[in-house]
Amino acid sequence: MQDEEWGNVFGVAPERDDDVIQVIQVIQGARLFETLDERELRTLIPLLHRRDYFPRDVIIQQGAPGAGLYIIAGGEAEVILENDEGEDIVLATLGAGRMFGEMSLLDGEPRAASVVSTARSHVLGFFKADLMDLATHSPALGFKIVLRLGQLMKERLRETLTEYRGIEQSARQGRRREQEALEAGVPASS
Repeated sequence: MQDEEWGNVFGVAPERDDDVIQVIQVIQGARLFETLDERELRTLIPLLHRRDYFPRDVIIQQGAPGAGLYIIAGGEAEVILENDEGEDIVLATLGAGRMFGEMSLLDGEPRAASVVSTARSHVLGFFKADLMDLATHSPALGFKIVLRLGQLMKERLRETLTEYRGIEQSARQGRRREQEALEAGVPASS
């Protein structure tokens, strides 16, 4: 399989049962797949792709088209946002078992941030094409994954709205204090 973000990727297809169990443990730790049973997880294994990264390797590039989600099987990476001034802002550090890029399973929109390996890392990829193939051959499992993805997006939206409401409330309180100070003839503090 050829992918614009990964170049040549290859299926995990572990041959030893120990390897299968290890891959199952990794993907089961990812929030998207945590509700799947062992049989369903085993169905996913042939659809996963593995790639190894060295420190400072870019896993995904901000602005590049999204192709799928990634799970760190081992190692560590940083989520980095390049702001309008060209400065890099580290948004998060992701360790083993963490998932990122799941929105690309739905929309394929440009990546909102880059993810850069900070240590030797082993990453599993699950691409939109893999999900479509799964939905064709195992509709119930494909639907279960899409439903779970919707639940995760709902949780993220609620968290964002809660943060926004907190910021908005603080801003309103600040404006109210400034207005009260102006009405009292007290200069506003900077």
